[in-house]
Amino acid sequence: MRLRPERTSLLDVIEVQSRLGARVRARRAELGLTQAALAALAGISRPTIANVEAGRQNVGLRQLVSLSPALHIELAALLCE
Repeated sequence: MRLRPERTSLLDVIEVQSRLGARVRARRAELGLTQAALAALAGISRPTIANVEAGRQNVGLRQLVSLSPALHIELAALLCE
């Protein structure tokens, strides 16, 4: 008998996006950065930062790798609570 991994539901994905967005927003606020300033530091557009923070955008690996140093936080810490 083969075991299949559990499938990730759309609700799970939305929850992860929402939590990640909240962490990005909180860390940006801790650093006293505007969305525009974070966007400039990370090389990502300000609307993308806004969408990430609102949990409306799926964040790619390149964006995560850019956000991590801009927020002065390890990538693992950005992804995990």
